[in-house]
Amino acid sequence: MKIIFLFLSILFAFPHALFAAPLPLPFESTVVTHVPLHEKVVALTFDADMTPYMLKELRTHKVKSWYNTDVIKELERAHVPATLFLTGMWIETYATATRALSENPLFELGNHSYSHGGFTSHCYGLSPISDQTDIAEISKTDALLASHTSHYSKLFRFPGLCHDSTDVAIAHSLGYSVIDGDVYGNDGFEKHASVITKHVLKKVQSGSIVVLHMHGGPNAPETAVALPAIIKKLQADGYTFLTVSDLLHRANSCTVPAT
Repeated sequence: MKIIFLFLSILFAFPHALFAAPLPLPFESTVVTHVPLHEKVVALTFDADMTPYMLKELRTHKVKSWYNTDVIKELERAHVPATLFLTGMWIETYATATRALSENPLFELGNHSYSHGGFTSHCYGLSPISDQTDIAEISKTDALLASHTSHYSKLFRFPGLCHDSTDVAIAHSLGYSVIDGDVYGNDGFEKHASVITKHVLKKVQSGSIVVLHMHGGPNAPETAVALPAIIKKLQADGYTFLTVSDLLHRANSCTVPAT
């Protein structure tokens, strides 16, 4: 009954969202963490977090920037494609950069909510949001992506990867595939790039989705430093890098279910 009520709320508040193109099987009814493929392919993903507190730190000059351009430069230098999950508040703050990233053929952009709140009550200290707020958090950023990019993908990542079945149902009803990951770089607040590198390389397998961050600052200071070693080692091991969408399309063509 709760899900039906929320579905009707979406219908009246955002009628256009329910008539999005259907998502390709088998990803419309699940949360994707990993795509089991025999070929050695991997998707690097980077979250651009922005909370009200982070924005306050930026405006009061306690933090210089919440955009780690070195992450993008390293990916461009190595010609490595990646999927970037952007919060709405990040898009509003870095509108010009968002447009440029969307026009870069290496990257695809996805939705990471508006204010990076916790979609469940206990989510790494993130401010919790209600199920009713889920709709606005996703739809507001969807509108920002539509107006600030040349194109974007209907991929959604929950902040902190925290969600329950109702949250996932809401994201799906808004036309989004939900993307988690199976390899966590644990780059949040990590001050040693070698630790990030080890976390990634230890867990990667064919079809992995690697979770990292691109906002930098004190919250993710060493991601860009770790990237060259990660990329070099995975390439040496025979891996090819894909965006998440390309990974899903590859799986669809092989009719292999995602997990």
